[in-house]
Amino acid sequence: MKYLMIFSLAFSFNIFAQESENKYEPVSNKAEYFFGTFNKGKDLEDLMNWYDDFADWTDDQGDTWDSMTVAILRPQYSSDLSSHDFMWVNTWPTPTAQFAALENWATDDDAIDLFSDIPITNTAVVDTWQWTVSEPAALEAGMVMYAAYSECYLEEGVTLNNVYDGYVDFAKFAKENGDTVGRKLIVPTTETNSDADFHRLMYTSSISEMGVNADRFWEKLAGSEAAQNMQGWECKNTTSYIGYGMRVPN
Repeated sequence: MKYLMIFSLAFSFNIFAQESENKYEPVSNKAEYFFGTFNKGKDLEDLMNWYDDFADWTDDQGDTWDSMTVAILRPQYSSDLSSHDFMWVNTWPTPTAQFAALENWATDDDAIDLFSDIPITNTAVVDTWQWTVSEPAALEAGMVMYAAYSECYLEEGVTLNNVYDGYVDFAKFAKENGDTVGRKLIVPTTETNSDADFHRLMYTSSISEMGVNADRFWEKLAGSEAAQNMQGWECKNTTSYIGYGMRVPN
């Protein structure tokens, strides 16, 4: 049943977005989430050094990888910090770009050798669709960001498009009042251990920005009509990360 629910929601990204009664047409992208642990004697610095070798390899592959964004994140606040040491996130504008790169990675001899040297062990790899609700203040390679992922649940009769419409309205109002939070709605196409209907990402271009935006929300936004109109869904079980922007398309 959970798998069918996930499939149904993922299918909605392709169908519901075309329905005329929706206020906004979702801006979608693909994203891959790699969760894992460091191999014995290895740490985040080793993974980042390996990324440099990976980046050098992608530079030799023509334009196949040019549209990919990469971030490496480590858990900060979580009820189970032992579940994974890191989360590596690749985002792509389209499935065509994503799977062209995957084919290149799976068939190139140098890539196979490179992967054999990776200092981590993946424990889960999750493919997703994402809908962009708002953008952060900046998105640049080298930035140190803050990201919070929550499990979210729909009330009966509420669709993901209903959530998106109300959330975009709120995000626009929030931006007019100085908000700089990036927001995404995420639906896995890979079966996961979560029973959530979807996941919400909130992220900022720096760690301190998240605190500033939290204060702004409670002081200026929480009691607004735009906030009150976000009905029919709730989020909980948040895990937050410190993230390092490794690659951003030109």
